[in-house]
Amino acid sequence: MKKTILILSAAVMIGSAFTMAMIWKADKASTVKWVLPNNPGHQGTFSNLSATIDFDKAKLAESKITASIDVKTIDGGDPKLNNHLLQADFFNAEKFPKITFTSTEIKADGANYIAKGTLNMKDSTKVIEFPFTFTENGSDKATFSGTMTINGSDFGVLKKGNDPAHPDKDKTIITIVVPVNK
Repeated sequence: MKKTILILSAAVMIGSAFTMAMIWKADKASTVKWVLPNNPGHQGTFSNLSATIDFDKAKLAESKITASIDVKTIDGGDPKLNNHLLQADFFNAEKFPKITFTSTEIKADGANYIAKGTLNMKDSTKVIEFPFTFTENGSDKATFSGTMTINGSDFGVLKKGNDPAHPDKDKTIITIVVPVNK
């Protein structure tokens, strides 16, 4: 009986080791940058990205990414602008303090990847696709990075412009770089 328990315990530990090998921890040096290309000068960052990345390029069907950012860390380069962006007509940070992403599928796209999932921002949840690269830096370090475009008006953050010359005034380009380690 003891031999059976010992063998089962060893099997569980070995199985756990293989599962744990896919978990990547986000480094504090992660960056989230945003740019409103149709509103010159409007760009900035968010800080303190929190992410759980269970990613194995050989097992994409089992891979999953969850991430969140504290809205109050927004920095548009001007304290008055930052305060304005936290108000109800933009992010409404008191009521909706986090922006979150949860993948539902990760697939290969040539040498790159696409994470499809739900983006929750303010009072809206939308399905998005986030294209990214995965660059390994040795056996226990890597970098996930990608750029996506969203429309702030889809999330109630920006108003869609009525100016025919600038129909994408609410277009926002988000670039994320996440150094990780096992």
